[in-house]
Amino acid sequence: MQERENPERLLLPAVILIEDDPNLGSMMQEMLDVNYRVEWAQTRAQAETLIRRQEHGGYDALIVDRRLPDGDGLDLVRSLRRAGITVPALMLTALSSVDDIVEGLDSGANDYLTKPFHITELEARLRALLRGYRAQSASVIIGDWLLKTDAMLIEDPDGRQTPLTDTETHMLALLASSPDHVFARDELLGRVFSEGSDQGVVDVYVSMIRSKTTKAIIDTVRGRGYRIGRPEAE
Repeated sequence: MQERENPERLLLPAVILIEDDPNLGSMMQEMLDVNYRVEWAQTRAQAETLIRRQEHGGYDALIVDRRLPDGDGLDLVRSLRRAGITVPALMLTALSSVDDIVEGLDSGANDYLTKPFHITELEARLRALLRGYRAQSASVIIGDWLLKTDAMLIEDPDGRQTPLTDTETHMLALLASSPDHVFARDELLGRVFSEGSDQGVVDVYVSMIRSKTTKAIIDTVRGRGYRIGRPEAE
């Protein structure tokens, strides 16, 4: 309702807050809602529904409590990373040992804030997280090539730039977001192409991207699908 009253709020970063404590969650949502569009989930299941409903990664950041009633918030982050969802995640936890923090960062979290915390520190960390993510997401290194997602260009090792379509850019960015993951054709079809497309279109676009760049930019994994390549090996 608030967004309908003020369309300018649609320009604010979208954040999902995953916190099961009703008092803390309500307070955080109210305070963050000044500068962000905040959706609040109280369980991992609710969060996964919200996240996966947003096609092509509609959230700009996640704030995730580790202790959720239906599991560890860190397991949610791990699951998202395996699915190639790279939206930055700030973990909230009462677990403050070095080992806990290292585990969180190694599992895909981008930052870690221990409870209790001050809301101004949370906001500062969130701003830093968004700045770093946007700078990183604008350019993606693929071997010795550089994908510029905002400009929809790819630059070869000699600095020559080739324009890409929106679909080609999205496919390359998705593959590069999880370099060790093999994307099945069905997965690419569901996350890159419009509803009703058939699997053959995936192979067509892989061929088109290779023809504009180099064959090594996308690896074919026989019987499984595709993953990002390492074209500097040529």
